[in-house]
Amino acid sequence: MTGLEKVIYSKIIFPFLPKKKCDNFFNKLVEIPTEDRFKESKILIINKNKKGVTYDSPYEKEIIEDLDGCGFVKKIKTQSLIINYKSKVSIKTKKYYPDIQVLLEDGRFVLIEVKPFKEMVNNHNIMKHEALEKYCKRNRYGYAIVDYDYYSFEDLKKEKVSREIQDKFINFVKRKKEVTFDECSTFKKNNNITDYQICFIIWNNRNNIKYQQHKIMYKKEEE
Repeated sequence: MTGLEKVIYSKIIFPFLPKKKCDNFFNKLVEIPTEDRFKESKILIINKNKKGVTYDSPYEKEIIEDLDGCGFVKKIKTQSLIINYKSKVSIKTKKYYPDIQVLLEDGRFVLIEVKPFKEMVNNHNIMKHEALEKYCKRNRYGYAIVDYDYYSFEDLKKEKVSREIQDKFINFVKRKKEVTFDECSTFKKNNNITDYQICFIIWNNRNNIKYQQHKIMYKKEEE
């Protein structure tokens, strides 16, 4: 494997005893019409398929191009699978369309979601991440949630921040009521932490603080 291939492969989470003979399942997947996804997609021609796949952001395009060059990848599809999940903020069942579907050369199936790392802790995206994890574990498929630098949701969950700093940040947001990442610069500098660690704090304390529409807000669950 090349260096990039090793990085990509290392980000895929495979449930115990992953299912291997997924060719028939993969071949039956049909891309969901753009109008049903409420997005304007662009087309990218890739070598694996000898035809086009759609993408919705330049970050997705970069990841698809990288996957197209991976020797362990056999075929690629995009936006061709629906995961239904229960929203925690309403009684309605939501539909989630993972960005990329990949069939590996050994017959394993992998779902890949592309998100900038700051958006990984958006309240709605956390619910999507949980739905993706449950779906793939139940069906024994591989999955990965990565940003354009291949920083993954699993990497985020492994960040280390002391309880003292986490509590200080919660109080900081509570006093401000609403802040952006840029407005956290002084706090980060004074406490020697990074944006990645800020995201970890948001995720680890998601009952008290939320990130949505570019704002970090104090919103205790019972309030």
